[in-house]
Amino acid sequence: MIQDSLKNRKHVVDYSTTIIPTREEINNILATAYPLVTSKQKGYPYQVHILGPNKSRSKELWELCEGNKIDTDINALGKAGSKYRMNPGLYHVYSSPWTLIYGPRVAPANAFHRRAFDNTNSLWELDDKDFVNTHNRESCAIEIGMLAKAITGAVLDQGWDTSYNVCFPRQFKKWVNFPHLEFTPALIQTIGKGVKYKWETMRPENSKLDIDAPFDDIFKYIDKED
Repeated sequence: MIQDSLKNRKHVVDYSTTIIPTREEINNILATAYPLVTSKQKGYPYQVHILGPNKSRSKELWELCEGNKIDTDINALGKAGSKYRMNPGLYHVYSSPWTLIYGPRVAPANAFHRRAFDNTNSLWELDDKDFVNTHNRESCAIEIGMLAKAITGAVLDQGWDTSYNVCFPRQFKKWVNFPHLEFTPALIQTIGKGVKYKWETMRPENSKLDIDAPFDDIFKYIDKED
């Protein structure tokens, strides 16, 4: 059942530096997850860049993310503030052995949809770089989220851990040291073996405050019962 795996996901603070999934194990996870998702007109307008174990690169990526947090505070408050401390929610990026960076891609239509669009004189927009980068990011992000959740299930089924991050620069020029990227990323997901989790870093009184939004605040029935 879906609950058996997904209910056990915990946000990682630190990953093991010695217990690391192999490339074959990562590939099996991805191959398990990919058939479980779908895409509008099978366009799959995203790409997942897979970064393997590389401590210096993970540190550089973490610095990029932590720097974005500092810049956000400066832009909003005029300064980072005397109470500034590093965001423990980003530590997993620093120690992650495997990092997935999701972003848009220019996606040609498959043969079926290419013929259908040509026969109806319709425009297939996913092969337009500007459309993909500026007008399709929201729907692309929705599909990325579905894939990330499927990957999460596969990760947990194999006994590994995974965490997410969306705290990173939205200015593409800041990603110059990641030349494999063609567009600004939409999501970062890390995979490894957790040795320390967020819940372990929290005092009991704080855990009581760090709760999910109430069910009824999220799900609203519009039609009343008879």
